Amino acid sequence: MAENKKRKITWLWVGLTAAAVCVAVVTYRWWAPEASRRAAGFFRPYLTLAGTGQAALSDRTLLLHDRITLAREVETLRRHTADLESRSGLALTLLDENRRLRLHLGLEPPRPWHYVHTEVLLLDPYAWQSSFTIAHGSSRGIAPGDAVIECRTPGIRNLVGIIGKVEPDRAQVLMPGNPAVRLSVRLGNSDLVGFLNSSERSATMQEVPVGLIPREYVFKKGQAVVTTGLERNIPAGLKVGEMDSMDSEGEFFAGDTRKSGFVKLSSSYSSLRFLVVITGKEPPRPPRKGR
Repeated sequence: MAENKKRKITWLWVGLTAAAVCVAVVTYRWWAPEASRRAAGFFRPYLTLAGTGQAALSDRTLLLHDRITLAREVETLRRHTADLESRSGLALTLLDENRRLRLHLGLEPPRPWHYVHTEVLLLDPYAWQSSFTIAHGSSRGIAPGDAVIECRTPGIRNLVGIIGKVEPDRAQVLMPGNPAVRLSVRLGNSDLVGFLNSSERSATMQEVPVGLIPREYVFKKGQAVVTTGLERNIPAGLKVGEMDSMDSEGEFFAGDTRKSGFVKLSSSYSSLRFLVVITGKEPPRPPRKGR
């Protein structure tokens, strides 16, 4: 009898342990995203303090303008908007011509891109200079290698990072300065190409080393650095940043045939929140709710 009672107690503990594990898994599944958002909200004020101060100063300065100055600014913005609309129409015309030419030549159509809107889920205080987590994953069609962008300035798509590890409801974003990122970039208006993180130097929060640059490249501070489209999951023309410095003749990192420098990133990572993931896989449609 005593042995049977002991056996029943043992099985009871096993059952309670299994139930506790199931409850913990379900709890993590439902509450981990919310906990991550709360953690990101806790650290966000410290990471965005500088940006908040600049925005407040800009607002105070705006109040000092008179009506004539503000009217001129509004008119300038209207002209800029009209220019963007005309360029958009021209781009659509060129896209249509491209489709018709590909059809006549028997070429495959360009890869369709799809956009997944998401937000920053977690800024890890221990690795916030190399990666962070967003609030969508493989359930929305996001895959490793996809490009992540922000669109704060109309008409300009800034590359924020590359998708790393992916889970169903979240994904890791590797920043351009992460040593795991090897990305080809086009320098200025030339056809010359360099590669991020291919130099012996280390990246900082706002600057990334770019190496394997041909010697014939003529450096000009402020030249735009954009993606080449050579990588399968990354479209061409995404702005990475601007050239900030370049090795001079005789420096330690300057070679005979190649040289390196630094790119100043366009994105401000201390104030990121809403982002867009560019993926080649169409996101699944959410199920319709019953009436």
